[in-house]
Amino acid sequence: MTQISFTSGELLDIINQLEQVADSLDEAENYTLATYYANMSQQFLMLNDKLQDFVPENRVANLALIAN
Repeated sequence: MTQISFTSGELLDIINQLEQVADSLDEAENYTLATYYANMSQQFLMLNDKLQDFVPENRVANLALIAN
C-alpha cells in the first residue's frame, strides 16, 4: 500500500497549477488535454471541499493506493 498526505494548502497549490495548465492548453486550442486537466482540478477541488468539514488541525487528505 502506498499513502500520500496533502494539507489543504498543498491541495490549493495543486488545483492552481492544474488550472493554469488547463488554461494554457485551452489557449493553444488543445481542448482534449485542457478538459483532462480541468477535470483533474475539479477532483482535487472536491477533495479540498471535503477537508473543510474538519477542524483546521485535522485538515489532511490521506490518499491510499491499494493493489491486490
